[in-house]
Amino acid sequence: MRNQAIGVTEGTPIFKLVLAGEGGVGKTSIVNHYLSGGHNEPPMTVGSEFAYQEVKLEKQTIGLSLWDFGGEIQFRDFIPVFCMGAHGAIVVFDLSRYSTFRQIVPWLDLIKDSEDNIPLILVGSKCDLDCGGPSEEEIQELCEKYKIREYITVSSLTGENITKLFVRISEILLEAVKEGDITPAKSVKVPCSGNESICDAE
Repeated sequence: MRNQAIGVTEGTPIFKLVLAGEGGVGKTSIVNHYLSGGHNEPPMTVGSEFAYQEVKLEKQTIGLSLWDFGGEIQFRDFIPVFCMGAHGAIVVFDLSRYSTFRQIVPWLDLIKDSEDNIPLILVGSKCDLDCGGPSEEEIQELCEKYKIREYITVSSLTGENITKLFVRISEILLEAVKEGDITPAKSVKVPCSGNESICDAE
């Protein structure tokens, strides 16, 4: 039996996954490419967007509740609210714009302040345009400081590593469950209108 509105299979463990980073780094393109299997040019996210996708792993299927945040500074005050109950986070910078790597620390701090112990993945987007990105030493230093589980480069234009990214974060989330760091949800929380910021899909 499935929830027809968002396609949730009954009994599937569900993980809330947030995507954060500066505006224009490609967060929405990454999600759209994964969901549609192809590239398009979505408008820049204003505020937040939500999507749901089930990921079939070798031994288990899990549900990812994907929360994509706009990168503009005026929306940062809302991040703690939308991070509540998150099980993991993908933090994205643009490999063709070094400034977006330097600006990633405030996003990591906001996530850590909201949900300190959730798994983090660092993503360098637009690897097809890689020019002047951070050094391996800078990436390693950042990953060590913030206990980032993995660093992956992707391209929503060519599709490189897009599926790998979501399979890998799914595997990491299941590892975190075994380690006792997180507990999956049984229902999907979605952004909703009105005075409430988050509500049940069902």
